[in-house]
Amino acid sequence: MKRRIRKIVNFFAFNLLFFALYLNFIHKDKGVTLPVAVQTNAPAITGTVPVQDAEKYLNAKPASVSQPVEKNEQENTAKLSIN
Repeated sequence: MKRRIRKIVNFFAFNLLFFALYLNFIHKDKGVTLPVAVQTNAPAITGTVPVQDAEKYLNAKPASVSQPVEKNEQENTAKLSIN
């Protein structure tokens, strides 16, 4: 009786193995369809816009000014970066 059960289990195990190999190497999935582009009615921005006061924008300082870092903090960051 054990021999018969073992044969049945082996039969199903080999069928499962070959089915998995078939799916992995032989069976081709359906082609991937690309999503359709959504059309919007918003106008595209093209070109440039003239500016009245160009010097105002050219001489502007960056918004974030970094504060001076102490020497100990620099050494600590250097030590941390080595590890």
